[in-house]
Amino acid sequence: MAPSSEIVLDKPPTLTTPHRRASEHRFYVAVGILVGLICIVGFGPSIIEPAGRNVPLPMTALVATHSIAGSTFVLLFVVQTILIATGRTSTHRRLGVVGLLAGIVFVVSGVLTNVEEARRGFDLSGDLVRRGTVVDPAFILAPANGFGLFAVLLGAGVWYRRRPDVHKRLMALTLLGGIVGAPIAHLVGHYPALQVGGSVLAPLSNLVLLSLVPIHDRLTMGRIHPVSLWGAIGSFAWLFLFFTLVAPTSMWRTFTLWVIQ
Repeated sequence: MAPSSEIVLDKPPTLTTPHRRASEHRFYVAVGILVGLICIVGFGPSIIEPAGRNVPLPMTALVATHSIAGSTFVLLFVVQTILIATGRTSTHRRLGVVGLLAGIVFVVSGVLTNVEEARRGFDLSGDLVRRGTVVDPAFILAPANGFGLFAVLLGAGVWYRRRPDVHKRLMALTLLGGIVGAPIAHLVGHYPALQVGGSVLAPLSNLVLLSLVPIHDRLTMGRIHPVSLWGAIGSFAWLFLFFTLVAPTSMWRTFTLWVIQ
């Protein structure tokens, strides 16, 4: 028998409840800020340097609507986290309706924007398809798959809105899995130095970002919440398998041509 003074740890030490809650609030605020910065860095160059754009500024009403809805959703994520941290739950719930509406507008306008881009054969920014050139519409429409993932995660987050431990993780994955893919793709497309890794950088960045929630769980709780684990795995599989197994097929191209006709 071990001496009574000996302490045996069966699992990694975790933060106490008050400290863990404070850490969680800071973490989720940081997630929202990180995603916002990625969007600014990804889409900013084509706004700052409009000469490289395929279509001159100002943006079309559809693209502007999509941009405003996405920005509103990311900003609300940060605001909602702060409201919970300060105990303003009722305000959080009321703003949740605004967040849901912004999310719906983001998805609808995003899909319509993708379809218009596929019809033209190039994107507005010139980051994905260089000015004066066109590519296969199937390539341009493929990112619309990300809006499907966003919608599923958002719907699940709303469904579990009365389960805070599930809700907050789903909403964080909505940002990390459903939103950041597009700005990262534009960022890579804008800077040739980032294209050295070819198609590796995009899935690698998705994997790293989706791992943030599980890693935070492990560090603060000593275990990974099932939603964090399977939500991250499912989100990565959704994106990776589509772009590797579905997007390159003739079936997807046939579907794309049917959509844009």
